[in-house]
Amino acid sequence: MIKGQWLYGIILLFLPWLVFADASMSITGVVVASPCTVDSDTVNKTVDFGTLQRRDLRTAGDAGAWQDFNLVLTNCPTGTTTVQATLSGTGDTSDSTAWKNSGSSGNLALRITNGDHTIVYAPGASLLNNINTSSRSAIFPMSARIFTPQGSATVGTFRAVMNIEFTWQ
Repeated sequence: MIKGQWLYGIILLFLPWLVFADASMSITGVVVASPCTVDSDTVNKTVDFGTLQRRDLRTAGDAGAWQDFNLVLTNCPTGTTTVQATLSGTGDTSDSTAWKNSGSSGNLALRITNGDHTIVYAPGASLLNNINTSSRSAIFPMSARIFTPQGSATVGTFRAVMNIEFTWQ
């Protein structure tokens, strides 16, 4: 009987090491926001400035008329609350807040602003907008115009490209 109790005592002595073993577990995952749909008109947006007269672009800062447009995202799923638009493209060499003209006319650049012209967007700018909870959409009101940073615009074509990357959360 003493041998049985002695064996039982030894088992009890080692029991804490048998029961309390160190272990670690890693659990990983990725949480993503579902995408919105970029409106078809926004995907390949073209802003037409029509024909401008060189006589109206003689002095530095002279500009054509503002052309308003919207960047639109639709069908944003529930849980997606904000969208960020990051603008990229080639900046003008004379004015770092403007976009370069790659057309044949000279001394011209593109100015991009918000819809009421109070914020100028240069290449690299980011815009943040909340998703409308009832329509599940986001609209970025924008405006653009051609201007001459240096004056003495020359005749020819005007072309500028602005790329937009949308990120939603």
